[in-house]
Amino acid sequence: MGKSCMQRLHCTVENGIINLPTVDVKDGEYYFELKEVGVRSGQQNNYYWQIIDILSEELGYTKQEMHQTIKNHFDIISTKDLERKEFSDFLERLIRWSAIELNIVIPDP
Repeated sequence: MGKSCMQRLHCTVENGIINLPTVDVKDGEYYFELKEVGVRSGQQNNYYWQIIDILSEELGYTKQEMHQTIKNHFDIISTKDLERKEFSDFLERLIRWSAIELNIVIPDP
């Protein structure tokens, strides 16, 4: 994992013990943030970034540019703060907008 590459890992906590998957990373110092799931699900997040991949390839943006463009268009400060229901509604609006305004059909997850 390079310096500019950030990886999000799903983990569980049982009896105060953090269970992490095995990860292949270079030696070095890393920042670890433990955040409770409850905002959006990992599946929602993965699907969102699949949509970003599709749109960025079709429209010639980088993934980060496409992410920012979508946040601007839908007047969202941060997708990280959306609750599961809010994020689900956002994904539905994004898929509809992609089909109607951009003529890009997003496949189901």
